[in-house]
Amino acid sequence: MKTLFTLILCSAMPALQAQQLYFEGFGSLNRTAYSTEAYAKTTGYLAYGGRVAVGADHFQVGGEYRSNLTHPEFESGGTTSFEETYYGGFFRAKISRYPAMRFGLVLRAGAGILNTTAVYDGGITKIEAEYDPIVGYNAGAGFSIPLAKIVMLELGYTYNYVQRPELNLAGLTILSEHTAAYHAIQAGLSLNFVFGKRAKEYEHVRENQKWRNGWKG
Repeated sequence: MKTLFTLILCSAMPALQAQQLYFEGFGSLNRTAYSTEAYAKTTGYLAYGGRVAVGADHFQVGGEYRSNLTHPEFESGGTTSFEETYYGGFFRAKISRYPAMRFGLVLRAGAGILNTTAVYDGGITKIEAEYDPIVGYNAGAGFSIPLAKIVMLELGYTYNYVQRPELNLAGLTILSEHTAAYHAIQAGLSLNFVFGKRAKEYEHVRENQKWRNGWKG
């Protein structure tokens, strides 16, 4: 937990000399890839979240929030579902000559804390048990596509990994330890602000582009 907060705190420090400030809101279609036989069948569910980051023009660090809109459900004499919320930090890189205004490849990796509640619904009986906070990891790649002056369409894939320990309730083990990995296809919109000398370069490029378009017209 301390490591995570340190990462987020350090991510804010580059803001004093930042070249870029980045905001993103996204939605996600997830597919489970759990290791335990009881939850081997893949199931889909929806999530939403947001990111904010600061840093150099091609590389930023920041924080992320994510929560389930629907939950992964598994049938076995009843329905077991997992409600999950994530808080974490991440590193982001975009491969493009002018990342805040041009198409480019985005690479991202992060780690954070998952708050997870397991819910068993047997029809007559409903049991809820909460895990202690668990550290999870993620990494992904995608594309950033310009829509307007500072607005980008963000499309990408993320692999998420978390190792859940045994879950106990009233001294009894109700869920065994298992890997709760999942795949995510994410789509969102981002705002990309550029500062300092780099901002002047961007304006110069935009002005040249307007001139060329006018010349061709």
